[in-house]
Amino acid sequence: MAFSLTDEQQDVVDNRGGGLLVSAAAGSGKTRVLVERLVDRVEQEGLDVDRFLVITYTRAAAAELRGRIVEELTERLARSPEDGHLRRQATLVYKAQISTIHALCAQILREQGHLLDLEPDFRLLDEGEAGLLMQDALTDVLERRYETIQEGDDFSLLVDTMSAGRDDSKLEQIVLDVRGRVQSHPDPAAWLNEQEQTFALEGVTDAGETVWGRLLLKDAARQARYWAGQMARALDLCECDDTFAANYAPSLSATLDGLNGFVKAAETGWDAACAALPIPFPTPGRKRVSGGCTEMDQVKDLRTRCKKRMEKLAEGFQDSSADLLEDLRAVYPAVKALFDLVRDFEAAYTAEKQRRGVLDFSDLEHLTVRLLVGPEGPTELARQLSGRYDEIMVDEFQDTNAVQNAICTALSRDGKNLFMVGDVKQSIYRFRLADPTIFLEKYRTFRPYKEAKEGEERRITLSRNFRSRPEVLEGANYLFRGLMSEEFGEMDYTDDQALYPGRKVDEPLDPRYAVELSALDLSDEAEDEGEKSKEEQAAKVPKDLQEARFAALRIRQLLDEGFPIPENGEDRPVTEGDIVILLRSPGTVLHHYARALGERGIPWEAEGGSDFFASTEVHVALSLLQVVDNPRQDVPLIAVLRSPVYGFTADQLAAIRAGHKDLDYFGAVEAAAQEGDSDCAEFLAELSALRFGAGDLSCYQLLWKLYDGANLMGVFGAMSDGEERQANLHLLAELARRFEGAGHKGLFGFLSYLSGLQARGERIAAPAAGGGSGVRILSIHRSKGLEFPVVLLCGLSRRLNREDVQRPILFHPKLGVGPKRLDLSRGVEYPTLARRAVARQLEYEMMAEELRLLYVAMTRAREKLILSVALTGGGKDIAKLLPDAGCPAAPQALADCASVGQWVLLPVLCRKEAAPLRDAALGSAPPSFVDPGPQWDIRWVKGTTLAAPPRRRAAEEEAARGTVDRELLRRLSWTYPHEADVAIPSKITATQLKGRERDKEAADQAGNGTAVTSTPDLRRPRFAQEEQGLTPAQQGSALHLALQYLDFQQTKTTAEIKAEVQRLVDRAFLTPEQGTAVDPRPIAAFFASPLGKEVREAPDLRREFKFSLLTPARRVWPEAGEGEEVLLQGVVDLFFETLEGITVVDFKTDRVSEQTVLARAEEYRAQMETYSGALEQIFGKKVVRRVLWFFALGQGVEV
Repeated sequence: MAFSLTDEQQDVVDNRGGGLLVSAAAGSGKTRVLVERLVDRVEQEGLDVDRFLVITYTRAAAAELRGRIVEELTERLARSPEDGHLRRQATLVYKAQISTIHALCAQILREQGHLLDLEPDFRLLDEGEAGLLMQDALTDVLERRYETIQEGDDFSLLVDTMSAGRDDSKLEQIVLDVRGRVQSHPDPAAWLNEQEQTFALEGVTDAGETVWGRLLLKDAARQARYWAGQMARALDLCECDDTFAANYAPSLSATLDGLNGFVKAAETGWDAACAALPIPFPTPGRKRVSGGCTEMDQVKDLRTRCKKRMEKLAEGFQDSSADLLEDLRAVYPAVKALFDLVRDFEAAYTAEKQRRGVLDFSDLEHLTVRLLVGPEGPTELARQLSGRYDEIMVDEFQDTNAVQNAICTALSRDGKNLFMVGDVKQSIYRFRLADPTIFLEKYRTFRPYKEAKEGEERRITLSRNFRSRPEVLEGANYLFRGLMSEEFGEMDYTDDQALYPGRKVDEPLDPRYAVELSALDLSDEAEDEGEKSKEEQAAKVPKDLQEARFAALRIRQLLDEGFPIPENGEDRPVTEGDIVILLRSPGTVLHHYARALGERGIPWEAEGGSDFFASTEVHVALSLLQVVDNPRQDVPLIAVLRSPVYGFTADQLAAIRAGHKDLDYFGAVEAAAQEGDSDCAEFLAELSALRFGAGDLSCYQLLWKLYDGANLMGVFGAMSDGEERQANLHLLAELARRFEGAGHKGLFGFLSYLSGLQARGERIAAPAAGGGSGVRILSIHRSKGLEFPVVLLCGLSRRLNREDVQRPILFHPKLGVGPKRLDLSRGVEYPTLARRAVARQLEYEMMAEELRLLYVAMTRAREKLILSVALTGGGKDIAKLLPDAGCPAAPQALADCASVGQWVLLPVLCRKEAAPLRDAALGSAPPSFVDPGPQWDIRWVKGTTLAAPPRRRAAEEEAARGTVDRELLRRLSWTYPHEADVAIPSKITATQLKGRERDKEAADQAGNGTAVTSTPDLRRPRFAQEEQGLTPAQQGSALHLALQYLDFQQTKTTAEIKAEVQRLVDRAFLTPEQGTAVDPRPIAAFFASPLGKEVREAPDLRREFKFSLLTPARRVWPEAGEGEEVLLQGVVDLFFETLEGITVVDFKTDRVSEQTVLARAEEYRAQMETYSGALEQIFGKKVVRRVLWFFALGQGVEV
């Protein structure tokens, strides 16, 4: 280990005796602890590494984890080289099951799938292909349903209720959505049956008896309790003045009694709760109050807000139980029909997959569950498979779901050998069906590890963070102590969950590293809209652009001041590559940040930032496809002509149109060509060539025909960001391949498929945009698992996305579906009790996930964290938040917030450093938090400074004016400083220092590059070889070729070697002439030597090993510039491994004598050293011997 474990980490490594859950906070070294635990058990308990099952979230994580285990085993083996057990593990580690859950399921199904009548050679569908198959299956199911539809049956009611519109796209989306979401259940069919029974409402007489009514009553009681507390507080504040108390106390008391009465009624049932509403708010007395105090305003504000909130709450209790239950019974036939449709669709989709011999990802999990889990628990097969593993380790356990948890549990020994590690505060993949409540349930029920008895499940918390400075950690602690609770956020942020510094920093803390929060006052742009002209309002600077300009300004300041970044014990100035801008959804605002950073001259890069379909190259390629399909489409045709591929100017296009107004545009182009327009004639000729035979090509083949015929790759590759543009074209071709891989055909179908993707707003994973090593712009989801020296967290004022609760039908994994009721007679629809409950629960879970996203974003920072909150209302926005400010903030107040930025501000406003914000709101300080930790840097930034692009500095303008002539002269007299490097090739073979044909062959096969000039390879024709025999060089090549393919086990005698050579001739590995030229005697002499015997017996031997490596150019040309590299390529004749290391053998057919052999061997030293260096770099093992075998003498020479 590079450094010792903490006590907590050591406890995780050492703890045994039962299932173990490790709650590992951000930056706490969970991967290192997992590796240490595994390797420690291997070394200390004598277990084999392939007796561990390790489940990770991604294939990249699995590869990284395996690499970490290999490193740790290698380090321990270096300390104990005689340990045979560890040496064995170094081999077994590559057989160990370290994979994703899907890879594990695929392996089990290939081994045991026959129990389900599943062929082991099934193919796995990718998401695109699966989507196409599902669409086809669903279309067929709906067509069959429409063939038998009857007026008034369940399906017709479903169509009327949920398929409003001109087509069935809405209903199709509902079915696909429900089917996709039920995949998080181990048994989707059973879940549908249970939900259908729940909607039947058998024996239910009060809405409060339903799962939905109970949730809404509980939520309403929670709100009433909160406001009861606020009213009690208001009563206390009334004591500031007797007259004021006489006016308000009776009214407040009546309201408080009403709230408490409603809480008790909500515990009784729905109708009782309805009877307890509305909450009374008697009019206060009107006695004149002399003087005044701030408490009076607080009382009035509290009472006003409570009244509005209770009026809104009462709106949800206007309907009686009878009415609500009648609504549910009215939609029951439609819900039942929906579930039937989902079942039929699933059956049709499954049948099509079986016909094709394919599975999708959810099949892998659910079929594995069927094999491993029975009605009574784990099956006999599960018990057999569990015997393979001494421990099952699950990484990122917070992102598991019920299906995956069932698989891991079934494979464990009643959970006693289950090791789970994760951080539920970083569970941000609920949209991918992750269920953080599984982790939370285990955390709440497992005993602390020091209290657990043998066999009991236990938990350990790792809270020490080794990534970030104390300022960042305490900043996160302050916010999340004030925000996260079981009521709001699904868990309490206790001392166990807090982050503690594990990294040593100098004391006292440097104020430059303080957490920054900047509130951007953008109210100047929002005020007086009515007084502005339409032109002024149209020119209003977008809020996102102003925030982006603030981020760019702050980054420029950090760069200019050389903000210090600790590295290797010293400080260095920050660079653009150290900085990241994190956003919730960069796609919609990326252009603003690109513009703002460009204004400041700051390079940037963004992963997947570009809009694939909007890119010029994809648009042109699709337009060209449309034209090939049907040239009489004006818009695509003009797009193609105007594109960089054909380069028609706007004037040319206008002239073509004006010259033939009575024709469509393609007809006008044809007419122009007949009239002598050479550009039109050339275009039509090329289009004709592209269209010829297009009907016989697949979409994938047609695209490549267009790419080649119209030189799309060349044209767009020569433009700026050429590699990215070419990658987009490759991706378009890949989409065509996937489309056809799903069994679809036809250009029209492919174009329709792409149109559907665009219409649904689906984003294609386009290549990275930007300009190299610059400031990175990332989504918070993409940043998970990464760390950055400086983090700017922007876009916090973006409104919370409540899109999920606006869908035609809502879905929740526990509450089921939430439909609307459509009253056909009146033509109106309204939410049912189920929909209101599901919407409320989804909203709470959405806010909990957004809170965890905030946690992930803040904990990415190592040295500096900067938050920005854009306020379009300026100080008014702060004033609205001040009454609810607190640390901790009340869950009810947080639930009423519209953005994450408002959540952040509620506890921040309690800090002393937030005075600039409170001053802007003309408000007083709320009660301060007892221990706010290290100071923050809180700023109030006027938006007027961000409305316009930055001006160039005066010094820069003066320099630009005064030095034009000198700069021009300097540029004209410039000479290239690396002229000597121009002559250096970009690629060289290892033996061009001595020359060898097979190395040149390796270079040719590796692809294009700047090759060293050589004479053409003019080979003698075959008839000349037959008549005159092979040249000496060709005879040497024939000998090398024979050694490449000989079976070394058949080389003990000359006769065996002769027979082997004849076998190679018979199988066309050698020509008859080459076979005749191969003399078996030198080969027999080699294999009779000690070296030859080693080669024949070597367990790990490779022949004709080709390699390509970048190497410093100075190794070959001492005059090369610093940092110059060349691509070194070659072919190693033969090498084999022993316990000591690698032995390299190179065969030579040179004519040498006893007197000249050593000198000739020295000429090959550079070549052999190059081979050795390449093998050591590739395999990470030492080359211990280099041997040149000269067949002319039958001896080897070590160099």
